[in-house]
Amino acid sequence: MKKLIILICIGVLSSACEEVVQLDLPTEPPRLAIEALLEMTPNETLTQVVKLSLTGGFYQEETIMVSNATVQLLDLSNNQTFDFVYDAVLENDFRLDFTPSFDTDYKLRVVYANETYESTVEQLRHAVPIDNLEQGDGTLFEGDEIEVLVSFTDSAVRDDFYLLDFGLQRYLATKDEFYQGNLFTFSFFYKDLQAGDEAVIKIMGIDERHFNFMTILIEQTEDGGNPFSTTPSTVRGNLYNMTNPDHYPMGYFRLSETYSSSLVLE
Repeated sequence: MKKLIILICIGVLSSACEEVVQLDLPTEPPRLAIEALLEMTPNETLTQVVKLSLTGGFYQEETIMVSNATVQLLDLSNNQTFDFVYDAVLENDFRLDFTPSFDTDYKLRVVYANETYESTVEQLRHAVPIDNLEQGDGTLFEGDEIEVLVSFTDSAVRDDFYLLDFGLQRYLATKDEFYQGNLFTFSFFYKDLQAGDEAVIKIMGIDERHFNFMTILIEQTEDGGNPFSTTPSTVRGNLYNMTNPDHYPMGYFRLSETYSSSLVLE
């Protein structure tokens, strides 16, 4: 009995001495994060969206969105400038009703806090439609995942890179090196959806540089997380600070032909 009382006392004292220790990690001035992923789907009119935010420290949980900026799309081939309009109602987005064209040079320009940011010159990249979505019966380690078989036919006339968006901030970057001109089928396993939910999958055309960029981001966030949030190491995109090069931004500017397909899970 005496031994039991002593153990209980030790346990209480140990609990009372617990303290949350917050490490004093090094910080740097916030950088502008630019998410500018423009899409084109044949025979559809899409609203293009650009999101601006500021990077934060390790312990910062809330994303600081940026609204007081100027965002422009430059059509260099036709000497035109298109202005994005800030929409405070719809999630702090900058929006533009615009359909990009193939074989046209585009550049993104953002002016914020008296600094001008510009992208490299980019063009709209081809994609191909999704041929088929089919639910499989395979599982992974936990055994309760839902398998979806995705099939698309690659074009034989060019070297292609694709980015597939499975929702829930899950992505796959792939290149046609081993299936050029052929039907490509692969499995994706959902562990966050269940029977009755709808799986929506998008396929987007990208270039080799964006393929490499997304491959690194996916590797850093494969256990969960947003590929466009702060990552363990800095991954530079194709955006630059023209006013102060050392204060470079984060993010990417991309133009993708995009197709989507959906499947109600059983």
